[in-house]
Amino acid sequence: MDTRQKMAGKRQKMVKMAKMENTFKEIDRSAGEAYKKGRISFQTGRFEEALAAYDEAVDAWKEVAGLLFEKGKEASGKEFLEKAREARSCYGMALFKLEKYEEALEIVDAALELKPESPIGWSNRGFVLSALSRNEEALEAFEKALALDPESPRILTSKGIVYFRMGLLKKALETFDRALAAEPRKASDWACKIPRFGFFSRNKAPIMRPDNAGTLYWKGNVFLELGEKEKALNAFKTALESDSDHIDSLLIGGDLLCEFAEYNEAFKCYVRALKLSPGNEAASKGKEFCEAKLTSNC
Repeated sequence: MDTRQKMAGKRQKMVKMAKMENTFKEIDRSAGEAYKKGRISFQTGRFEEALAAYDEAVDAWKEVAGLLFEKGKEASGKEFLEKAREARSCYGMALFKLEKYEEALEIVDAALELKPESPIGWSNRGFVLSALSRNEEALEAFEKALALDPESPRILTSKGIVYFRMGLLKKALETFDRALAAEPRKASDWACKIPRFGFFSRNKAPIMRPDNAGTLYWKGNVFLELGEKEKALNAFKTALESDSDHIDSLLIGGDLLCEFAEYNEAFKCYVRALKLSPGNEAASKGKEFCEAKLTSNC
C-alpha cells in the first residue's frame, strides 16, 4: 500500500470517527432535552408526560453507552449508563406519583442493587413503602438513608411523616425538630421571600430562612392531633413565612384562624390559595365563610 492509499485510509477513518462522534453528541443532546422535559413535566404534575420523556432519555443514553462499549470506550460508556440509570430512577418516582407503587418499588430496588450506598435510593424506597402502608419497612429504609446522610432535612421529615401516620406523635415531633435544626447545605434548601401578608412574618424586609415549609406543616399536624391548636397555628404561620405559596398550610392555617375568629387573616389565606389553585373547593368555602363573618361584623 503506497503513501497516498495510507493517507486516504486515515482520512476515511477520521471522517467515520467524526461522524460517530457527532452521532453520540446528537443522541446525548436529544436525551438531555427529553430528561429536562421529564423534570419539568414532573414538577408541574404531568406525570404521564414525565414517564414518556424519562423513558425516551433512558433508551437514548443506553444506546450511546452500548455503542461506546462496542468501541472499547468503557469509561465513557459507564458515564452514559449512569445517566440512563438516573433517568430510570426518575421514571420510578413518576410511577410513584401515579400511585403505581409496586412498579415503582421494582425500579427503586433495582437501582439500589446497583448503588446500595445511595441515600436518595433508600429514601425513595421509604417513600414507596410508606405509600404501600409498609411503615416498619419504610422506617428501616429511612434509617439506612440517614446512616448515609445523617442530617438531611428531607429524609428526616419523611421519616417523621411515617411516625405521624403510625400514631407515634412524640417520635414524629422529635424527628421534625431534628429536621428543622439541620443546617441546609444547598442553595435550593433556602428561600428568600418577601412577606405578602401580615401574619406571615414579623419583619417587613425580605427574609432569608431555610425552605422548610413542609416540615413545619407536618409539625403543625402533630400539634393538631395533640389538641394544641395555638402551637399548631404558630407552626403553620412559620411555614408560610418560609414559603407563602405552601397551599396546605394556607388551607389549614385559614381554618384555624377562623376558629380563633381572625377572619381577616383567614380570608387572605383562602384568597391566596385560590390564586394558586383556582376552583379549590375548600378555599372557596373558607373565603365565603370569612366574607359572611366580616360583613356581619361591619
